[in-house]
Amino acid sequence: MAQTVTTCPRCHSQMAANIQQVFDLYNDPADKDRLLSGQVNVAVCPSCGYRSAVGVPLVYHDPEKELLLTYFPAEAGVAINEQERILGPLINQVVNRLPMEERKGYLLQPQSMLTYETLLEKVLEADGITKEMLKEQEDKVKLLRRLLTASDESIPEIISQEVAQIDQAFFGLFSNLQSSAVQMQDQASLKKLKTIQDILLKETPYGRELKVKADSTQKALTDLQELGEKLNRDSLLDLVIAAGDDTYLQTLAGLARNGMDYEFFSKLTAKITQAEGEEKERLTATREKLLNMTAQIDTAIAEQKSLRKQVFDALMKEENLEEGVAKYARAIDDAFMEVAHAELDEARKKGDFMQSGKVQKLLDTIEAMSKMPPEIEFLEQLVEKNDVAEITAMIDENKDKVNDAFKQLLETFIGQVKAIPEQKELLDKLELIQKIVAL
Repeated sequence: MAQTVTTCPRCHSQMAANIQQVFDLYNDPADKDRLLSGQVNVAVCPSCGYRSAVGVPLVYHDPEKELLLTYFPAEAGVAINEQERILGPLINQVVNRLPMEERKGYLLQPQSMLTYETLLEKVLEADGITKEMLKEQEDKVKLLRRLLTASDESIPEIISQEVAQIDQAFFGLFSNLQSSAVQMQDQASLKKLKTIQDILLKETPYGRELKVKADSTQKALTDLQELGEKLNRDSLLDLVIAAGDDTYLQTLAGLARNGMDYEFFSKLTAKITQAEGEEKERLTATREKLLNMTAQIDTAIAEQKSLRKQVFDALMKEENLEEGVAKYARAIDDAFMEVAHAELDEARKKGDFMQSGKVQKLLDTIEAMSKMPPEIEFLEQLVEKNDVAEITAMIDENKDKVNDAFKQLLETFIGQVKAIPEQKELLDKLELIQKIVAL
């Protein structure tokens, strides 16, 4: 990234800022998130801490949606022909990255955005997010702020007044806020959020519905875990037949999809044949629901693999694999690894040693970069120990591993676990390790 120097509007000190002018999703899919996050092209004054947006010419490119947008800050006072001269090289960067067969007509007609806000709205609009939806989200954010600053006694009344706003989108924002508080180890905010959450789940229609679904999901998880090694097609079928609602059924389908094969559905059909009356109708409806659920899961898996194949192809073009893996880290998951291993097998079958060598090098790079840090590995080994004597002995045998990095990691983990009441047993173990380390 380039850097620029600007003047702080509050104290007039000089401040530097990293600048990104080209947001090309073909080159880096994460560019959209960076743009929408509001964290790019921002200068922070070293003297007074004031944050200031830095107005720079931008080019945004999304090849999937055939979107090429430009923005030139009006405050720069630059004539139109001069703006085009400045934006030209930025647009050329985008075009030159694309293979010839992917260069389409929209690249010849970039859309000029008059304001930065219009640019963001256009990007969101391409994702199906309208101005009305943004306004609705803004209202929900205001409600969240109001609840966070209200006294505990007034929270039920506020929720009662604004119950129409409390829906799936609101709970999504609420969940993001909780996750942020956990990461920041903000105990005061977590306590306040817990108070608000308890009232939301009890006093709002959507909250009550959400709690019922959460309880049903948890029951399905518990039932599967309790089966343990006894889980097979017959025991899974028993759970399906006894399913209390669609949420329970959906959870079973999501967690045990591999067990719901042709033989499983044959057994379910046999049960339907033996049943009569209402029970026959209920089981028939259950089979139809399960068939739809498994079909949706299979479609989602296929789509995910298709997306991961695109990431794989992009990574194979990277000259520096470590930089490429870091760039696409969020997309390197189990589905990606399945694609990569399938490509490796295919190359070996064809005797394409050049391709198989490249894929193997990519897999080796991913393995090396994802290897667990030694501090985390050592801490996991300590947590597995059952008593003080075993923990103490292991620490004494590995004093070289109890360094500053390990102590900092331990402190961080303790802070994170403190925010999760359900993890008290783990917290006790971590605090015990911390005490032994301090001896």
